[in-house]
Amino acid sequence: MTPQMPHSGVVSESSKVDNAMLPGSTAQSSGNSPEPLQSDQQGHFVGPASGASFLLRIQRNLLRQQSSISSESSIFTFGDLPLPEFDPSFVILPNKSDAEALVARYFEFASATHRFLHRPTVEQWLQELYTDGAMRHKPSARSRTALLFMVFAQARVYQKPSLSDEIDSGARLFSAAEHQLAAERGAIRLTSVQARVAQCLYLLAQSRINHCWSLFGTTSHLVLALGIHRKQRGINRSNMDYIDLECRRRTFWCAYNIDTYLSAALGRPRTFHDDDIDQAMPSCVNDEDLHTRHMNPSPLPSQSTMSGCTAHIDLSRILANILRDLYGIKQPSFETRLSLSDKYEQDLQNWRRDLLYLLDTSGIDPSMFLPIFLRQRNVLNLAFWHAQILVHRPFLLSTFAGGSKSAMNESPEVNRHVRQCLNAALNIVDHVHRMSSTGQLYSSYWFTQYFSFCAVVVLYVYSMQQPASFSEEDYRNAFEAGARCQEQLSDIAAKGSLAERYGVVLQELRLEVLKHASFTQNTIGPQTAGPNHGRSLQQVPEQRLGMFHQGPSDTFLSTSPTGSIGGVTGWGQFDSLVTGGLAELESFMTDGNDGALWDFGISA
Repeated sequence: MTPQMPHSGVVSESSKVDNAMLPGSTAQSSGNSPEPLQSDQQGHFVGPASGASFLLRIQRNLLRQQSSISSESSIFTFGDLPLPEFDPSFVILPNKSDAEALVARYFEFASATHRFLHRPTVEQWLQELYTDGAMRHKPSARSRTALLFMVFAQARVYQKPSLSDEIDSGARLFSAAEHQLAAERGAIRLTSVQARVAQCLYLLAQSRINHCWSLFGTTSHLVLALGIHRKQRGINRSNMDYIDLECRRRTFWCAYNIDTYLSAALGRPRTFHDDDIDQAMPSCVNDEDLHTRHMNPSPLPSQSTMSGCTAHIDLSRILANILRDLYGIKQPSFETRLSLSDKYEQDLQNWRRDLLYLLDTSGIDPSMFLPIFLRQRNVLNLAFWHAQILVHRPFLLSTFAGGSKSAMNESPEVNRHVRQCLNAALNIVDHVHRMSSTGQLYSSYWFTQYFSFCAVVVLYVYSMQQPASFSEEDYRNAFEAGARCQEQLSDIAAKGSLAERYGVVLQELRLEVLKHASFTQNTIGPQTAGPNHGRSLQQVPEQRLGMFHQGPSDTFLSTSPTGSIGGVTGWGQFDSLVTGGLAELESFMTDGNDGALWDFGISA
């Protein structure tokens, strides 16, 4: 029987639909074109020796890129590649066998640590849709249908293109789900929230982070209105619906996870606050052991696919505290930062120690693991190292406090934190290299791209600063590892994607390293990526050499109150350069009283 949607035209997939894959793109450097005169938002001239020159050049490049793809975009999605437009009341569904395969792909690969759905329930809804043509429970029919559409869409994202019947089918399904949700009436339902959480994850996989952030605002308000951030009280256990109970927990903590990482990537405040939350963590119970009136939790965490999910939640809660204490408006003193960094490093190590069964699998053939456990291992390892970067990277800048080195900044404590930050960044790029070498690096891995970007920025800044306590070999290895990762990101970068925008920033940073780091004065190593690959410093376009002629220690990373980009790379705002829209950068260029902070570097 052909499934029919309420008030929608839905037909089975009997014919192919014309489609076109988004072309791949590699970010180009502005080093290939002459540098125009630059000024800040107040019209003040910014000379080539100014640290602001670097930011303004990135801003101009990102503006050029955004204007080419987003000139007609909504204010809620500006900066994102626009979604294709379709008639949302009409959608082509896959045939039943393909739909069942998509559901399996979703649960067995796509939903690694964001597991907020119950597989037998979703499979039951699929049977209803394909048998009866509609959902049997009318009040929640639209949200359940929308949720199924998003399961299909998310699963397609993690298929190889040759296996997809329609390249744009994910966008069609997203549009159809949006149509269903917009037509909902009555009380807020859990499935209404779940469908929107699934939409947020789909948008992230499509590099539409600003659209995701806007949609998440609505989703988070529905979460709070439904009350799933709070424990359920006064429930008679004899009548308890364990599936509903666990799905409420799973859905809230998945939303919490999204909230934390959006805050980190965009440099914006979180929506959920820990003081308002008392919801219990999800149980480590496999979906096949979770039933309406009873459940059988796994005796060991390693035997449950939910263990990776709960581990990511625990890590996200640590990360939320890191963002609050180390990246808030009120910056801690140097001594307080040292204490907090030691505390959070210990928290992270304790977290990892409890997960050695999943994370430390050295010497074990990966083929012995189910794909979902391999995905969880990759996600959690990368997330752990990224959290370490956030804890330790502020000390990477302290060697240039006030434009000169001090006894405090040469202390063993600072060097220890710099080393921990460097090791975490190297772990990320090495892991990404292994993923790329084995064909596991998908363009839809938003978290991996974000973590990689943060790591390469650290490696380039480290290579540029060259702290005296480290060797030239350390700088060269860090630079080459970062360049390799940058190239691997560019290999999966589609036009308008986050990977492409990350490339704009990374290429500018890379060129600054090539101009100023002592270890690059002769020739560039064979792994150096980018348009100037394999060229000596003397061969880098001359117009690019005028900037930072005083050296990075004097301009690039000064942390004086009105100095260079010390405030930006302090560091959350720097992350948001790529994703936050141009208004974010404009706010960094003023002191809040319509005064310029960037008039310090006026030079010819």
